[in-house]
Amino acid sequence: MGHQYRHQNQHCSSKKDHLNHYLGIGLCLALLVSSQELAAAPGAIAPETQQAMVEAIQDEYRARALYQAIIEKFGVIRPFSKIIHSETRHAEHLSQLFRKYNLPIPEDTFAYQVDAPATVQEACRMAIAAEIDNVEMYDRFLDFVQEDDLRTTFTQLRSISLNRHKPAFERCLNLGAILPYPSVG
Repeated sequence: MGHQYRHQNQHCSSKKDHLNHYLGIGLCLALLVSSQELAAAPGAIAPETQQAMVEAIQDEYRARALYQAIIEKFGVIRPFSKIIHSETRHAEHLSQLFRKYNLPIPEDTFAYQVDAPATVQEACRMAIAAEIDNVEMYDRFLDFVQEDDLRTTFTQLRSISLNRHKPAFERCLNLGAILPYPSVG
């Protein structure tokens, strides 16, 4: 009888070990799944980074509104007529990142709320200043943003402002804005 009791006791111990083993595996899987869900949950990125995302998209909205006001006042002139499309693409790309991180996309409160300057020359000056501010903003963000996709986007947007938009507006200031080519037919 004692031998049988010892065998049953070992069997119970073995069942408990298996149960604990499976519970441990289940707990690990649950933690893994919840940590992956946290990566896309609001608050998964630092509040400072979330604020940087908001500032970045608002900057795109603001620039687009300014360039739209300039086009409405002075006509479809380059570089404004080209760069306004770029600002829209940038805002859409940032919107995709908001969706990826499950964050609310800020509303564009700048549309039709920005006045054009008095002259095209002043518009070019304002645009140059805006692009310089844009580069400085992204430099500041790149000091603390950790997420690779955000760093890549901010670096690309910074580069576009510095190497494409700012030179285009400097040419605008020095040479004047360019009217679009007349349409044929």
